[in-house]
Amino acid sequence: MGRPRNPKRDEAKKKYLDSGGQISTKELAAAAGVPESRIRKWKSEDRWDEALKNIPKKRGGQPGNKNAAGKTPAKNGNKNAVTHGAFAQAGIEDIPEDQAAAIMSMKPGETMLRMNEELQGLLVRKAYLTGLLSQYTDPEKQGEYYTDKIVHMIVPMTAEDKAQAEGMGLDMGQAADPEGGTESMKTAMKTVIKASPFDRAMKVEAELNKLNGRIIKLLDSMRAQEMETQRIELEKLKYNLAKQKALGEFDVDPVEGEDEE
Repeated sequence: MGRPRNPKRDEAKKKYLDSGGQISTKELAAAAGVPESRIRKWKSEDRWDEALKNIPKKRGGQPGNKNAAGKTPAKNGNKNAVTHGAFAQAGIEDIPEDQAAAIMSMKPGETMLRMNEELQGLLVRKAYLTGLLSQYTDPEKQGEYYTDKIVHMIVPMTAEDKAQAEGMGLDMGQAADPEGGTESMKTAMKTVIKASPFDRAMKVEAELNKLNGRIIKLLDSMRAQEMETQRIELEKLKYNLAKQKALGEFDVDPVEGEDEE
């Protein structure tokens, strides 16, 4: 009969997996009261690392991860990771108060009014983009280039740099650290990214295509809303007529002597 399995063997494996592989064999040996060589043997024979790879990872930081050490936890509404903001989650507190008040005061029954306002805004943007496209496709503009972005790579100024800057009358306030640090900075490299009229025309055309799709969709919605309003009015007329026939009561114009619709 074989020797019974040491229960500490499974306990050591569980501790290793729970730690995400961060606990050392020396620590496991001390906890189990066995030589470290035995822990290494168990780890190899029971394939701890293979078992660790098959454990589904949880959302957020993994066990032993110290990427956020020393940093303040993000609060609700935190936008530290926002770059251009196009895909950021926006709340009512993120827009001007007057616009927020207008949105919150919207009432039922104003659907067509809101749709018409949205359509006007889209048509204004379409006219603006069409003007830009004409500008970028102008044959006289084809030799020009437009500045898209200017990137400065900055590094801290040395004492020699500061002395030279002061001697040239440079305002040191212009070389402040953009991240809010106390060090004065200097530009080590400047990169200017430019685009041709063709490049910009392609981007404007792409935006116009998206915009036209939104306009068509909105017009379809407005048309459907108009048809629904007409249907409801017709149903009201049918109901009133059926009611009059059932009760034998008809509204008669006292002047013309005709039935009032």
